[in-house]
Amino acid sequence: MADTTWNTERILRLVALTLLVLACLQIILPFLGAIAWAAIIAITVWPAFLWLAARLGQRPRLAASICAVVLIALLVLPFALMVATLGQAVPQVAGFVQDLAVTIAPEPPDWLSGLPGVGQLLAEVWRSAVTDMAGLMRRALPAAEQAGGWALAQGANLAITVLEFLFAILIAGVMLVTADRFQDLAERLASRLDIGDGARLIGIVVGTVRSVSIGLVGTASAQALLASLGFVLAQVPGAGLLGFMTFMLALVQLPTFLVWAPATAWLWFSGSEGPAIFLGLWGLLLVNTVDNFLRPWLISRGARLPFALILMGVLGGLLAWGIIGLFIGPTLLAVAYSLIRTWMGDAEARVTAQGEPGQ
Repeated sequence: MADTTWNTERILRLVALTLLVLACLQIILPFLGAIAWAAIIAITVWPAFLWLAARLGQRPRLAASICAVVLIALLVLPFALMVATLGQAVPQVAGFVQDLAVTIAPEPPDWLSGLPGVGQLLAEVWRSAVTDMAGLMRRALPAAEQAGGWALAQGANLAITVLEFLFAILIAGVMLVTADRFQDLAERLASRLDIGDGARLIGIVVGTVRSVSIGLVGTASAQALLASLGFVLAQVPGAGLLGFMTFMLALVQLPTFLVWAPATAWLWFSGSEGPAIFLGLWGLLLVNTVDNFLRPWLISRGARLPFALILMGVLGGLLAWGIIGLFIGPTLLAVAYSLIRTWMGDAEARVTAQGEPGQ
């Protein structure tokens, strides 16, 4: 009878604990994204935070506040600007199409007609579009309305993203001030899981997140700065916004020509052939190629694992979890890679120890 009572109590405890965990997860689930971003931000800016706190006379709260203000200026304000201007994008595109329709020559250029295979077809499409521009605009009207709805929806999503980033930066400031407590908690958790040297695994996680963050953000920033400089030199309007769009595309590993190539085409069809050629060569030779050597160099400085593994983690994480997967993917692969190497090393040591008596 005593054993049955004890088993019943144990089952009730497990049920109560399970319900408690599920309830806590349901409460914290809306904030998991912000907490994950906060951890990534805190790990990335930790060296800068230590340097700033030392310069301020060991005042961590003031240093964390300054870091939060700088991060808000770098991450939140550009997003807010994009949200404010996205609603105006569709009317601007419509005006650009109307202006372009006026400037297009009635006859296609000779190089377009001379393209092998498709030249005549493209020439006919050109002539029909120019002669029936009003009909073309009417047929494009439903697509324009859908594009307007899409722009409004994306604006709402970006507004939510801005709030999430703002919340994440505030949490990151708290994490910076209380980093010792979080480190102690992480070491205790690793010790309870008994998955190897907890301090070494924590170092791998921190090093991988920091190196991947610096590599991705640093490379995207370099490409955005180069693209913005090219837009300014070519006198493309909205160079700052286009540069930020280049940064976002480079951050999520999409080709940057999605930004500078349309700008080049706009310059060409606007009659600015010289600036168009300059911008095209600038984007092709500089913006599109700087990441080929800058990203591997920045990432390899902190992460002690093959770059191919990091690249698979970045792309696989992006496909699995979105932008935040850029940092989670390589971190998980780095931890798994370290555990496998430790396990293989232990197995090799046991094989060597077993073979020694027979030698």
